[in-house]
Amino acid sequence: FLVKVFHGEGYEELQKQLKSSFTSLKVRKPKASRARSSEIYLLASGFRGLN
Repeated sequence: FLVKVFHGEGYEELQKQLKSSFTSLKVRKPKASRARSSEIYLLASGFRGLN
């Protein structure tokens, strides 16, 4: 599961939900992204199911 998000309100809650639903969660910021940009990608794998 790959999703592009902007770090802001609700980010921590989304990250918490993904960590509980997947065995692995990686946070990535592309090198091409501007340093001041809040865009990041969350890459989750190993779906456990919904809690």
